[in-house]
Amino acid sequence: MTKTSHVSRKWTAAFAIAILLPALIFFIMWSSIGIRFSGMSDNDKMDTYLGYFPSWLQNINMIHIISLICCVLAILLASRSFKKHLLSIRVLMLMTSLVAIFIILFDIFQMI
Repeated sequence: MTKTSHVSRKWTAAFAIAILLPALIFFIMWSSIGIRFSGMSDNDKMDTYLGYFPSWLQNINMIHIISLICCVLAILLASRSFKKHLLSIRVLMLMTSLVAIFIILFDIFQMI
């Protein structure tokens, strides 16, 4: 049994960033609604946010769960790339992990 991975750590780092993108886009969409429409009530902001999604994804908790799953997967993939000797990849994976943790905290706060 071998302990080497068939996927290089550079590809794992790229996958981590690609998996984090949907959660980051969800967070940016929510933040942009708060910035553009500052005078709206919370219910109106929620309706505006859910209006961006198709009819089968009109549940806010489902959107947050998808975001949480993407963030956890991104952290797991990023942690595999920390062993890479290139400093740029290590720093990029650290930033990926920090952004994912921030989005996880945001999602948990929004679900409560």
